[in-house]
Amino acid sequence: MKWIDEKVFQKYFKESFKKYNSWVEKEYGEKLVSVKYNQPFDRYPDLWCVLESGKTIPVEVEWRTKDFNHDPQILINQNGFIVVLQNNVPHFGIRQLECDENHFRLWYNKNSDKIFSESISKVITEKTKMKRPPKLWFYYSSVSSFKNRDKTIDSGVMGVPFPFRRLDKFKDIRKRDLFCFIGPIENFTSVSGGRISFDVFKKQKKITCKSLVLFSITKEYYYDESKIWDFETKSISSDRIRNYPHRVNFNKTPILELKNIPLKNLSINSKREIQKLISTLFWEGSPDVLIDIISNSK
Repeated sequence: MKWIDEKVFQKYFKESFKKYNSWVEKEYGEKLVSVKYNQPFDRYPDLWCVLESGKTIPVEVEWRTKDFNHDPQILINQNGFIVVLQNNVPHFGIRQLECDENHFRLWYNKNSDKIFSESISKVITEKTKMKRPPKLWFYYSSVSSFKNRDKTIDSGVMGVPFPFRRLDKFKDIRKRDLFCFIGPIENFTSVSGGRISFDVFKKQKKITCKSLVLFSITKEYYYDESKIWDFETKSISSDRIRNYPHRVNFNKTPILELKNIPLKNLSINSKREIQKLISTLFWEGSPDVLIDIISNSK
């Protein structure tokens, strides 16, 4: 029975790669300087390694060579290699690094308590996550982002940029939560010098919300860079372009759809929440606000 998951072996190589730099230098003429997990975690290839020259190469981790069952061209075309504990296919066609079993054992014994704590913490966190009741989320569609509303609804996918300042909240979206697109807000007097203050906002007489659409979430947070929208964001730490990769899925049939909603008669609390939404873009909404908006719709 295999009691240790392969993910532990990935962690071992990520933390112990310097021990094997003599092999790397022999194969590549330079050493590794860093190793990071692929995102999302445990996606093929398992790791990305950076050489001294700055070149990044893919690495797949397997217990044995014959356990490898992925597309080899991904590694071959990008000059990568596999990391194994047992090389049982010597003429494999891909570079393979066979790790020191005794060194792995010593590392595991030294880190077993940490591995246990991290694993249990993850299990307990996920168990706690499942217990919470459904939530209501509001997302503000500005004039520019509204242009992509049809693509979002057609795909049944809601995505936010990389990076996203409220990502921790976004990751809390769960299946069966309700997700509400609101906006853009129109027909209010603009104020020079930045955001409209609440004192000005609450006095607007002709202010309207162009659209409100409510959906149910069908799949909680995941990471995917496939292109859906026209908007793209560039990582601060690299030149990689990402197409709103932080995502959730929703049922494409709306629960509720309203258009051209007058906001002047909303309660002070509802107006305050909507005014805040314009600048925060995304937040956990109050059912009271949604009810107030519905009751004041034509």
